[in-house]
Amino acid sequence: MEIIVPVLICVSLIWLIGRRVPWNAKLTTLVVTLAVVVLIVWLDRSGNWPDALRR
Repeated sequence: MEIIVPVLICVSLIWLIGRRVPWNAKLTTLVVTLAVVVLIVWLDRSGNWPDALRR
């Protein structure tokens, strides 16, 4: 959990900086990335995150 979220954020930022994409594509990518991060945090806080993925 402590490694997955920062890696997802870094990969998405590197992808956005490295490519010349239109603003709507950047916005969509940012929204999807934020949604994934929020989902992961919500699953972890609610206790629904699988124990195998916990440290």
